[in-house]
Amino acid sequence: MLSPGGSAGGGVSGQLPRPAKDPNWLTLEVCREYARNKCGRAEEECKFAHPPPHIDIQNGRVTCCFDSLQVI
Repeated sequence: MLSPGGSAGGGVSGQLPRPAKDPNWLTLEVCREYARNKCGRAEEECKFAHPPPHIDIQNGRVTCCFDSLQVI
């Protein structure tokens, strides 16, 4: 039940705790064959990332922009 002030009773602010954000949700696995310059698939055909040389690869993964992951 809400109090007259608009907050739920029992808590200081009446808000539920936020779930922890997954730090890996915007990462993609890099194509191992591409990393060795041996991937014969086009970038659009391969299910793994084909990052340009200036992109930092950490543990075989790259961090992506959310907008680049949306399918049109």
